[in-house]
Amino acid sequence: MSQPLVPERRRHPRFGAAGRLAAHLLETDLPVRVRDIGFGGFSVETMTPLPEGVEHRVRFVSEDDWSTVLPARTANSRPSCAEDGSPLFVAGFAFSGDEQPDTRRTVQLLIDKVTSVRLYGDT
Repeated sequence: MSQPLVPERRRHPRFGAAGRLAAHLLETDLPVRVRDIGFGGFSVETMTPLPEGVEHRVRFVSEDDWSTVLPARTANSRPSCAEDGSPLFVAGFAFSGDEQPDTRRTVQLLIDKVTSVRLYGDT
């Protein structure tokens, strides 16, 4: 018996970041691993749970060392586990001001950084 399809709750699709994008929560001095990103927000892995509804300034750094800081609010945080079975937490964030043209342009650049195809000659 097949599972019923669950409708996607997000307004915008997410793109896997798979090590191509790092992030740092500036106020708490907490480095986090970015799992995915889209126009509405992103998710990260942390070693500790993050309280919901808290506004953060997040510094993103791409593989080519391009960086930017964007405001985002913690939308949710849930326990999970790493591939090796160790505990971690997954937190979802919503960009603050995601309808602002500057924010949308910056998020588009981040999405481009994680979705661009690297050619065999690129280092």
